[in-house]
Amino acid sequence: MTKSTEITEIVISADLQAEGSELNAVWKKRESKARRDFRKDIAVATDDTVGGFDVRLGNLMLELRSDMAEGERISTKLIKAAGISAIPSQRRSEALRLVTQREAIDTFLKENGKKFVSLTALFAAMDKQAKLDEADSEADSEDNSEAEAGQELTLDMIVANFVTTVTANGFTVEEALDTVIAQLSGDRDAQGEAA
Repeated sequence: MTKSTEITEIVISADLQAEGSELNAVWKKRESKARRDFRKDIAVATDDTVGGFDVRLGNLMLELRSDMAEGERISTKLIKAAGISAIPSQRRSEALRLVTQREAIDTFLKENGKKFVSLTALFAAMDKQAKLDEADSEADSEDNSEAEAGQELTLDMIVANFVTTVTANGFTVEEALDTVIAQLSGDRDAQGEAA
């Protein structure tokens, strides 16, 4: 049997076509303006400029939070006293995240080259990418674990893994060996309660 494809031409009036074209042009201008405004909002302060809206807001939020404990919320009274209570809390939170994670954000923007129109969209894309990277990392570690489980570990492999782990965590091999010796001899207090 021969598969046939039927092509149906859709006909609309010239008025509807003109209205659609006009709306499309307006939409493109709005999106372009939104991207420009977004770039201005996240612009970093220089000698000549004070920085974009979100950078300034984030810096203010950071300043308000500086006297608080980690994870503590900025009080509504403090928000009102600072004169920013009319700005939505999501916008304030996103501005704070922009300032505190600036390097990661700039790296993400450079690597992805996507055109964002809001911090919400940018952070959603960043979070999605982080989840994908985490899933890839977990899959790689599972593959490595399966490969290592299939082969018998030698003493050289164990020592190499030990040295890599110790140095990657900022300790010297000598410190680690002293701690191992102290634990084996039962002298935990001599090593400051071996970590």
